[in-house]
Amino acid sequence: MIRNLIVTILSFAVAGLFALFAFNLTVFNPIAQVVTDFEMTDVYYHILQDGDILEDSPDIVIVDMSDLYSRREIAATLDAIGKQKPRVVGVDVVFEGLKEDTLGDAMIFETAAKYDNIVYSYKLLDYQNDSIGYAESVHSFFAEAVPVMEGFTNMQRNLYGGLKRQLSLGRRYQGKLQPSFITKVVNTYQGKEIYKPLDKDLNINFSPRHYRVINPEDVSKSGDLIRGKVVLFGAMKDEYDMHYTPLGKIAGVELLGYAIDTLINQTEVKSASGWQQWIIAFLLVFFTETIFSFYKNRVSRIGNRFWRFLLSATFFRSYLMFLWMAVWVWLGFILFCKYNFSLNFGWAFSAIAFLVLAEGIIKESIEAYNSK
Repeated sequence: MIRNLIVTILSFAVAGLFALFAFNLTVFNPIAQVVTDFEMTDVYYHILQDGDILEDSPDIVIVDMSDLYSRREIAATLDAIGKQKPRVVGVDVVFEGLKEDTLGDAMIFETAAKYDNIVYSYKLLDYQNDSIGYAESVHSFFAEAVPVMEGFTNMQRNLYGGLKRQLSLGRRYQGKLQPSFITKVVNTYQGKEIYKPLDKDLNINFSPRHYRVINPEDVSKSGDLIRGKVVLFGAMKDEYDMHYTPLGKIAGVELLGYAIDTLINQTEVKSASGWQQWIIAFLLVFFTETIFSFYKNRVSRIGNRFWRFLLSATFFRSYLMFLWMAVWVWLGFILFCKYNFSLNFGWAFSAIAFLVLAEGIIKESIEAYNSK
C-alpha cells in the first residue's frame, strides 16, 4: 500500500514536470494552448453530437438578418416578428447613430416605441476595475428617447482567448450592476425576475440542439413557430460575429441561444472546486495503481508461461489501461447527462499515463539502493 502511494505521488510529479516544460518552452506553446482549453465536456458534447438527429429547441427560434442591408428592411422585419406575438424578441445588433436613410431611422424608432417585449443590445466599453466596472457604454440612437429594454452583449474581456464557454449574467457599469442581454431576455420570457444581475459568468451547456432559423421573408408565414417563443434576431452568416465553442465555430446569435437555453432550462454546467478536483484525481490515480498492482502480482503467479507472458506484456497492460480510462470517461458522461455535472479527469489521466514510468523509477531506485 505504501509503495502504491509513493508511485501515485511520483506519477503526479512526473506529469507536473512535463506540464512545466509544456507551459514554459516555446516549442510546446501549441500543445500548452490545447491542454489549457480542453475540458471533459468537450468530449461529452461530441458524443452527443454524433448521436441521433438533434432535437429542436422548444423555446427559441432565430430570425436571420444576414441579408438585410438597410434599417428599413430591419425595421420591417422586426415589425413582422412583433405581429406574430412572440413572448420576447432579442435583437443582437446595436443601432449606433443616425444614418443618411432618414426613413429607415424613423421606422426603427417607431418599431422600438411600438413593442414593449423587445430587448435591444448595447455595448460596455473602457473597463476600469472590479469595483467600478466599465466607464462607457454605446446604445442604439433611440434608447434615450424611448423606454426600451436593454442588455449588454459583451463577451469576456479575453475575447479571442480560447473557446467560448461562458457569457455574463451581469457586469458593473460606473459602479452599478447591470443585467446582461441573456439575463434580460430570460427574465422577460419568464415574466418575472428569475435571474438577478450578478457580476459572474454563466457556464453554458452546449449539449447539441437545433435552432430553427427563419428567413426574413418567411416571418409572416411562421406564426406557429414564433408565437410565445424567444425570437433572437441576428446574423447567422456574419464572419465577424463567429465564435469558437466546444461545438466548433458558431454564430454569435446561436451562442446567445445556447446561453438563454441554459438559463431557461436551468442546465448550467457545474463542476467541483479546485481542491475537490485534486482530491478526486489523486484518489482515482491511487485506486488505479492499486488495481493494476494487484493485477500484475496475480499475473506473475500464472503457471502457464504463454498466458503469463501475454497478460504481462506492455501492449496488453496499455490496452487494459485504455479501457479503464474509457470506463471513467463513460461514467463521467453519464454523470454529466443526468446532473449537468462535469468532472475534469485531465490531471488524473495525465498521472495515470506515467504510472508505468513511476513504477520503473521506484524499481530501479530500490535495486540501486540494495546493490550498494
